Amino acid sequence: MNLLFFQNCISPHQIPYIRECAKDERVERVHLIVPRTDYVVRKDMGWDSTHLLDNTSVQLWLKPTDEQIIQLLKETKDAVCLFTGIRAFTEVFCWFKLSLAYQVRRYIITEPPLIYNKPLWMHYLRFFIQDYRYISRIDGIFGFGDLAVSYYRNISKRWDVFPFQYVTETSKRILPPPSGKVKLLFVGSLIHRKNVQIVMEALKDNSNIDFTLVGDGEERVKLEVIAQKNRINTSFLGIRPMNEVPEIMQQNDVLILPSLHDGWGAVVNEAMSLGLYVIVSDRCGAKALIADETDGLIFKSKDVSSLKESLKKVISHIQDIRLLTYKRVESAVRIQGKQVANYFVNCISRAKDDEKYL
Repeated sequence: MNLLFFQNCISPHQIPYIRECAKDERVERVHLIVPRTDYVVRKDMGWDSTHLLDNTSVQLWLKPTDEQIIQLLKETKDAVCLFTGIRAFTEVFCWFKLSLAYQVRRYIITEPPLIYNKPLWMHYLRFFIQDYRYISRIDGIFGFGDLAVSYYRNISKRWDVFPFQYVTETSKRILPPPSGKVKLLFVGSLIHRKNVQIVMEALKDNSNIDFTLVGDGEERVKLEVIAQKNRINTSFLGIRPMNEVPEIMQQNDVLILPSLHDGWGAVVNEAMSLGLYVIVSDRCGAKALIADETDGLIFKSKDVSSLKESLKKVISHIQDIRLLTYKRVESAVRIQGKQVANYFVNCISRAKDDEKYL
């Protein structure tokens, strides 16, 4: 088979498994079609995707014309087209519509609908008004997290809907676990949706935790004021380049992702690969990575008491958490590029044993 990935940019959260797909003996060729290398806003956040395809056999198509896409679809035998969303990105949607004229298999790789500001029923209504016509033209869905899987299974019983995940670059752990107080870390945008304020609320009157924040955003000043007013042990590091984040992670015990909504949350993958314990809200797709309490904890979104209980457990068991750091590094192999690529190709080949990949 030949895999044609139609994506909005060169994503550091998908390239690790795409590269591995190109090494699979069942795959003849992998093509990545994108309208841009990356977005300016992501570059400003420290992202750098320019080197991700170095020394790979993945064929990159950057800003291709419609004529080039048509030629590729015409000439590629046993083509499996994989689109990032249906209408999520204008260019990808245009390529999806171009593919309808050809005998190819089509899959959608997608996050769940954004229920942060619109109820789920509105997303169902929108889909049936705008996209119902495409149901028979799509072979399956790779959905990030439980919400995406249930949403797309409810839309069509004819689709194969596979649980899926983002994948991050693997960094080697080089630092020992921290010592002293519990070291808590947040990495991401300081915006309302990420809900970092709930962490500040939970840390009031708690002197047993040092809280480090990597990132910037509209809520930073407010969070700094809350931290200072309540004497919370915090360090605001601002935006850091992607290649500096792994070392910062290793200086901490626990990564927290308290979002009101996160389709996935790839920072959780990165943290787990380095052996960190993780705490995530139940509105994060990446909660699927937490197999049990040796990996991390899930708290109820917007519930300060639930988060406080999770932090209390961490404080009580911090020595065990630190002792299991390298065991978590070993078990994180299951969420890395090679294993995810094998699962991905199995799904497309209909050779999977079951739908569980974690």
